[in-house]
Amino acid sequence: MACIEIENLRFTYPSREIPTLHGITTRVPRGAFVLLTGPTGCGKSTLLRTLNGLIPHASAGTLTGTVYLNGQDIATQPLATTCQQVSLLFQNPDDQLFCTLVEDEIAFGLENLSFPSEEIQERITIALEQVGLPGFESRQISSLSGGEKQRVALAAVWAMRPQVLLLDEPTSHLDPKGTREILNIVNYLNNKMGITVVLATHRTREVAPLCNHVWLMEDGQLCLDLPKAEAFQDATPYQRLGVQVPQAENTAVKSTTLPLKYPSNATRQDPLLNIQHLHFRYPNTDKDAVCDISCEVLRGEVLAIMGANGSGKTTLIHLIAGLLRPSSGEVVIDGKSYDRVKLHQLAGKVGIVFQDPDLLLQAETVRDEVAFGPKNLKFPTKTLAERVDRTLTRFDLQNLGSEAPYALSRGQRQRTAVAATFSLHPDLFLLDEPTTGQDARHLYQLMDELCAEIQQENKTLIFATHDTDLTLKYANRILLLRDGAVIYDGEPATAFADQDLLQQASL
Repeated sequence: MACIEIENLRFTYPSREIPTLHGITTRVPRGAFVLLTGPTGCGKSTLLRTLNGLIPHASAGTLTGTVYLNGQDIATQPLATTCQQVSLLFQNPDDQLFCTLVEDEIAFGLENLSFPSEEIQERITIALEQVGLPGFESRQISSLSGGEKQRVALAAVWAMRPQVLLLDEPTSHLDPKGTREILNIVNYLNNKMGITVVLATHRTREVAPLCNHVWLMEDGQLCLDLPKAEAFQDATPYQRLGVQVPQAENTAVKSTTLPLKYPSNATRQDPLLNIQHLHFRYPNTDKDAVCDISCEVLRGEVLAIMGANGSGKTTLIHLIAGLLRPSSGEVVIDGKSYDRVKLHQLAGKVGIVFQDPDLLLQAETVRDEVAFGPKNLKFPTKTLAERVDRTLTRFDLQNLGSEAPYALSRGQRQRTAVAATFSLHPDLFLLDEPTTGQDARHLYQLMDELCAEIQQENKTLIFATHDTDLTLKYANRILLLRDGAVIYDGEPATAFADQDLLQQASL
């Protein structure tokens, strides 16, 4: 008997006229490992939410069709019952982490099921060891990096020992080493413990060797539903949708061609950003998150910041944006020290897109979101309208202008946040993990637009990423961080040819 059976499933969100899911019929055998992929906004996350009962029990909208779990209709089964059988790891770990301490987060579900305290403590210890966070029991969750939070969320899920594990982009926040570790855990849960796995991702190359079945989604439907042995014989549907194609053994599949790196207009006589002996330590910690960083960043440069989770990438980005004040050292933008500049004075000069785009989104529609910055800077009405139209088109959002940002997929929200920041045409554009939630086509389109702007207007782009392909194709320069300090500053190709350096940076 199948573990999960889906019959003619359709779901429409309240703010939408077009169904997000329509006509899905399939089955998942017990113990299967399904790779779920497709372009941004195709319905992957929505489908996962129907499999664990969040839709319809905790989400408004119209659901028709049926999802059976072990023969039971999930729509008629209490959500509390389904959640003991099916666990979902969200794309954004902050959406499911709500305790203060790591050990409390992992213990929460077990305590609600009245597990003995000795077993709870044992499961906490084992779960943290499995996700590479031993000794993190007393750590404040708010002090963790995005990748560390994702591991804590997986540890909490793993500790519950579900029959079915659903994962929504589980590696999008992780460095390459962390990605391998997480996927090894998922593979262990599937192969050794018999847990059924459905994993949604754009990073198909890492997941393809582990799965035994593939779902490819397009516009809310399964356009491909095949065993792995057949799924990658033809690259055409993946390339048509802009989805990464795995290099499968014994196939003639070729990966999608990456765009060429943009030439740098940077000159040594024209620095935009100057960082001098920068230190930063978060409150109630005993170690610097950023340690003695000094560098100049020139106009026209595209700079990548790379390193392991917790190495200080996001902290450095926030210091450059002026959102954090250094414990010591100095940040100078265009000749002016941040000590003498108020944060609002950086608007229009420095733009930032966070790792979590939801921290930026606040307008009722996508169009309003993109217009928000220029409108507040008092752009003339005609100029404002022209700039918003042009920006929506550049980031493939022209058909979503009237949509509410929070009704969009994670990748679409990410593009909306980038477009909203881009509409100000800042001299310095800061981008934290641009790959999050993005399919290959939209990711490269996004980076093409940003880098074209950098080249044409002699501006500067700094982005933090774990994606080596992205860095090689777009960055003229790379900073490698380890434990908050710079261990390399130079050409990306030189760094990636040094195996010892890559090992130090967990790449």
